[in-house]
Amino acid sequence: MGTALGAEEETMRDAIRICGEVLRANYAYDSLNSVAGATVYLACTRQNEPISLPDIADVSRKSQKNIQHLGAKLMGELGIQPTPVEPDSYLEDGIEEFEFTAAQADDARTILERGKERNLHSGMAPTTVAGSVLYAVVKKYNLEIRQADVAELVNKTSVSIRNNYRDYLQLADDVTVEALAPQSVEEVFGLIQAKFDNNPAVYVQDAQHLVDNAEHISDAMSPAGIAGGAYLAVVKANGGDGDAKMVADTVGVTAHTIQKHAERFEHV
Repeated sequence: MGTALGAEEETMRDAIRICGEVLRANYAYDSLNSVAGATVYLACTRQNEPISLPDIADVSRKSQKNIQHLGAKLMGELGIQPTPVEPDSYLEDGIEEFEFTAAQADDARTILERGKERNLHSGMAPTTVAGSVLYAVVKKYNLEIRQADVAELVNKTSVSIRNNYRDYLQLADDVTVEALAPQSVEEVFGLIQAKFDNNPAVYVQDAQHLVDNAEHISDAMSPAGIAGGAYLAVVKANGGDGDAKMVADTVGVTAHTIQKHAERFEHV
């Protein structure tokens, strides 16, 4: 039904969640079409989706009065709120799906609350927020859960999770420097480009060239150290802005690591 109405993914996912609540509660309804229409109607309201009641009634083959009446009953009897959904429910789904321990689950909830206090979730889809928090916990505890697995669970792209999880990971207690580090050289250069926008963009290209042609790089070396060191070497060679500490703070490793790699690239 959501597809037929052209509803957004967030709205369709919310409708499915509401429908699940109805079915689990063994609520007495007259037909599945009525439930489908009412849950889509509620989801559109919660997600501010501009799909009209007449269109929902037409697709569900139920009257507008029937859908409105059932929607009101669901809100009253099952406690379904007519407000935009929060990321908390998606977070709980992930905690259950990935079988977090009690400590990991508590960390996830704490990180989410701290994010809300700092308004990190503003303008972000609740599924993106939940996915970012879940992956932040995965990184903190070094769990064998892929970024793609988290993205699939919340129905978002891996890029959405990758671009946001680090902001939430920084809110966790006792996070290692290694956990904050990016996972690929390309990801590191993306962070550097955004941070050091006063420097010419060609600096990143030159640093990438150094990495591509270096013979001293091994799989045991961190992508953050490699890319950060190469960038610092280019900055030093051209008199640009930035030092080891600034680069280290950007990519999530120590200044010593950045300096060590930079010295290696200076002799390439």
